[in-house]
Amino acid sequence: MQAPDKAGRSVLYWDADCSFCRRWVERWRRESGEAVEYRTLQGAPADVTDAAGGPPFDRIVLVQPDGAFLTGAAAALAARAAGGQTGKLSWFLYRRVPPFRALAEVAYRWVARHRPLCGRLTSLFWGATPELPTYEISGFVFPRLIGLMFFSAFVSLWVQIDGLAGSKGILPVAAQLEAVKNHFSASGAEWSAWLQFPTLLWFGASDAMLHFWIGVGALASVLLVLGFAPATSAFIAWACYLSFAAAVPVFLNFQWDALLLEAGLLVVLYVPWTRYLRFGHSAPSRLGRLLVWWLLFRLMFESGVVKLYGFDGVGRNVWLEGTALTFHYFTQPIPVWTSWWMSRLPDWFHALSLVFVFFIELVVPFFIAGPRRMRMTAFWAFTLLMLLIIASGHYGFFNLLTIALCVTLVDDASWPRWARQRLQNNTASSPRTATGLPDRIRNKVLPWLAALLVLLTTLQLLLVLRIVSPAAISPVLGPFMPFRSANSYGLFSVMTTERPEITVEASSDGLTWQPYRFRYAMSPGDTSMPFLLPHMPRLDWQMWFAALEYRAGGQPPGWMMPFLARLQENAPPVLGLLERGGAADLAAPKYFRLRLDLLQFAPPNMHKESGRFWEATPLPTYTIEGSLQR
Repeated sequence: MQAPDKAGRSVLYWDADCSFCRRWVERWRRESGEAVEYRTLQGAPADVTDAAGGPPFDRIVLVQPDGAFLTGAAAALAARAAGGQTGKLSWFLYRRVPPFRALAEVAYRWVARHRPLCGRLTSLFWGATPELPTYEISGFVFPRLIGLMFFSAFVSLWVQIDGLAGSKGILPVAAQLEAVKNHFSASGAEWSAWLQFPTLLWFGASDAMLHFWIGVGALASVLLVLGFAPATSAFIAWACYLSFAAAVPVFLNFQWDALLLEAGLLVVLYVPWTRYLRFGHSAPSRLGRLLVWWLLFRLMFESGVVKLYGFDGVGRNVWLEGTALTFHYFTQPIPVWTSWWMSRLPDWFHALSLVFVFFIELVVPFFIAGPRRMRMTAFWAFTLLMLLIIASGHYGFFNLLTIALCVTLVDDASWPRWARQRLQNNTASSPRTATGLPDRIRNKVLPWLAALLVLLTTLQLLLVLRIVSPAAISPVLGPFMPFRSANSYGLFSVMTTERPEITVEASSDGLTWQPYRFRYAMSPGDTSMPFLLPHMPRLDWQMWFAALEYRAGGQPPGWMMPFLARLQENAPPVLGLLERGGAADLAAPKYFRLRLDLLQFAPPNMHKESGRFWEATPLPTYTIEGSLQR
């Protein structure tokens, strides 16, 4: 009988002649640390070799501290139970769930009989070694990238907020919050206003306070980039951005705003709760990392799923027809100059590109849960798709934010050599300290928050898959929806096949008309479509939606009238959102006219002769003309 280990540890015996076994034993050794001793079967006592079925050996053997033997799948799972929560869960299921035990034994026997094949598969999917992945480098980089995204979003909003929601803006937020407060006060539920509109602007929504809270958010973003109090900085940035998304929903209710809020909240759970995020001491919590991966999975997978259900009002789905990209480049909200060139590519290229998009959005997301090389395939595929979108259209910081999420897929072994060497040097020169009280508190709270987030987002995924109805899940989702941090995703579920565009004109006498010139919204005479990454022009983007609503229902959206009223006043904050010249220079515009045109990219000969990117077809039946009562 084999004597137990002197230190009271279990002893795992494995076949030293099996290169496949050697690679995985090295990983298990690192997982289990000092809890398990590893020896080879070639020098084992006779009773151990007999238990291993050899020689030749067809199973591993675990000798427990009390001298009892475990073999095969039981030995493997018992040894791994010393290495962390995943191993403990697997060992628990093996002991308590008979179907799991049977499947584990079948799988083990198949692997034991096909070890050369499994060795090749290990090389294919894990690389040179299946070592346990660590994420120190991405843990250092990812929070800083989110800080950059927050900073760019705050700065972009900062230069627009007076015109959008200031006291002389299109939709003054102070007046809206006052109306909300009065509504809830009349019903005797004052605190419900805070829950339905969770915003710091309740403490003040003057023009100065709008700039103050954006400044606080921008400062918190800078601190997050620098790594100072990363969890606190991320939470403050999230709270400040949520304040504007909740209070100014007309202009901050886009999917990239929701994605930034959800990613920002996850950073709080992702980073160590330390005073400073140091390189080499920045490994994220495992649960926090999995939550970020779950967000990335949902973002990509749901974006593919919604395309499968994207039938328009006449029952047409151009995604499934394979023609969506023949419309996309000119119908997207803010094209760039490369969009015109992309639209000139042949139809077969657009159809092939669509297959590529569907594969990345519907298949590759499942690679996130796979081994290293599958995760890296997902990283490169998602990143390439985002870069191609950036190169052919404008979506503000949305695609950059998605790339930042992808960085969390990259484990330390997949970074360039210089980064790995710096990590090694930093870790060696500055040993890791014990987990402090804040991290211990986080570790207690995190599982409960994670369970809540997974529940909410799983329900949203089931809704996207049309497995559940909105009415069935609204009682659960409803209380959390105002916080905009557990969302569903999927742009362009129904691809628009035409591009209506609104022209706003003004006149002092009702006879001579001048157009207002938007900085980034499209107009028939455009000879320039610049890149403006990562700035998000909120009014110009909403004009795209306004034109679609005008085309579909014959009336512009409700915010258009306050917009025209500010133009009639020549309100400087609103005029500041537009180009100078044209109607913006009128001293006292009295009459306004809304025209609707259908735009298509100009053919090559027209573009070459005039430099224009568009040709327009007027829709005179949609013209609205008149004066505003003061």
